[in-house]
Amino acid sequence: MSAKPRLLYIDDDEGLCLLAKRRLGREGFDVTTCDSGRQGVELARDQSFDVVALDHYMPGQNGLETLDQLMGLPNPPAVIYVTGSEETSIAVAALKAGAVDYVIKTVSEDFFDLLTRTIGQALAARRTLIEKELAEQRLRETNTKLEAMLGEMNHRVANSLQMVSAVVTLQSRIARGEEAQAMLRDIRQRIHAVGRVHRQLYVGGASTTIAMDSYVLGLAEDLAGSFSSEASPRVMRVFVDPLVLPASVAVTLGILINELVSNACKYAYAEHEPGEVRIYLQAQGDDAYRLAVEDDGRGYDPDAPAKGTGLGSQLIRTMSEALGSKLSVINTAPGLRAELIAPLR
Repeated sequence: MSAKPRLLYIDDDEGLCLLAKRRLGREGFDVTTCDSGRQGVELARDQSFDVVALDHYMPGQNGLETLDQLMGLPNPPAVIYVTGSEETSIAVAALKAGAVDYVIKTVSEDFFDLLTRTIGQALAARRTLIEKELAEQRLRETNTKLEAMLGEMNHRVANSLQMVSAVVTLQSRIARGEEAQAMLRDIRQRIHAVGRVHRQLYVGGASTTIAMDSYVLGLAEDLAGSFSSEASPRVMRVFVDPLVLPASVAVTLGILINELVSNACKYAYAEHEPGEVRIYLQAQGDDAYRLAVEDDGRGYDPDAPAKGTGLGSQLIRTMSEALGSKLSVINTAPGLRAELIAPLR
């Protein structure tokens, strides 16, 4: 918008056009006049006007028809509609068709005073709209940059975790003793559980949420590949509702599922015994979800000495608390079920 607002005055009354050009010019407007709707539309198509004052009664094409054509332009100007004192219905129709305001046409001096004030208000509203559109455009550009940065961050995190996992794998090949190799395998699986979230976020573009059905299915496939062998096959069955959860919750759930499934694979069945592990992640109404991991193995003896280093138990407890819940362990005879119900937050 220029420093001197451009006004197009459309009216078939030649004398009123001359008066408008003189009076509104003194008010600081760059005024162009024409005497027909068709000519007004052509001028508005070829030139840029900030506001148009449009009379209703004109030969050949009335104001409403002209207004409709003005609103169809690529960058339509603000339109002030000029009507007679008894033509409220016409004014309402003009407002519905896109006019920003209307002015009652009279022969008194008050007409131009009112028209000047109304034009000023329309220009102020137009400036506000332009500023709003510019702010929204800047916001969209900023969001695009942030989305690209977020995608790059997830890509780099996923790659870094993959590199750490590769280092752990190399270390496990030269580690001595079954206990050391088992510990390194557990570390690798925990890294995979977190890395899978960042890979899924990267593939999903700017998303900050995770589709849990595909995530848990992929995690189960990783665990089956890690713990299953020809001598001790471990079959994973996954029952997951199409839940979409924040990435931070998905990471916590992923670590928790990793620990529970790992425990079932390692301790539920004998060394050379096949076994099945089932994973459930299901909605509980609109405000909670249920996680359960169960097997058909030998169950849990609370009086038996602890197995492993105890780190897994600490992780299970910590992750459960982070989800706002507490894990329950239930002997199902045969087998064991570990489950919790957590709030959707």
